[in-house]
Amino acid sequence: MDIFIEKLVKKQKTSKDMLKAIGLILASLVIVFFIVPLIPFVKGFLIFFIVAIPFFAYYVIKSQNVEYEYAYTNGELDVDRIVAESRRKRLLSVDCKDFEIVAKVSSDKYSDEYRKIPNKVEAVSSMTSPDVYFAVFENAGKRTILYFEPNDKMIEAMWKYIPRKFFK
Repeated sequence: MDIFIEKLVKKQKTSKDMLKAIGLILASLVIVFFIVPLIPFVKGFLIFFIVAIPFFAYYVIKSQNVEYEYAYTNGELDVDRIVAESRRKRLLSVDCKDFEIVAKVSSDKYSDEYRKIPNKVEAVSSMTSPDVYFAVFENAGKRTILYFEPNDKMIEAMWKYIPRKFFK
């Protein structure tokens, strides 16, 4: 019997993201209403800039909407990044048997040895979430740490698949 479990996690917006959005809106307003009208050869294309610059700002702000999808299928974990609910990119695909360890970030298993791994994949809503787990594995010859937020079904399925490496 095949096991298929998936979960979608929406990345929380930080104050830094909000400041970027406000700054981009203000910058686009300044450019459209104060800078573009002062450039002589651009005056013929004023309507184009009035439409294009705010559209560009909207596109960039919309691109800050990020979701992560975890798909666990028969011991294989796929992690995708979805930007603006339309563009999907596979971050990684790994067999759970390749995991060195899987445990909660809040547990005592999360030691400095794992904190200092340079290759990180943060596929979480927020690193401060109480449900964040980490998994350490080799990816393209480099030791990598994945931060993710599995649901209870995924935790159970992974624990059954790799009981000696998974710490609930």
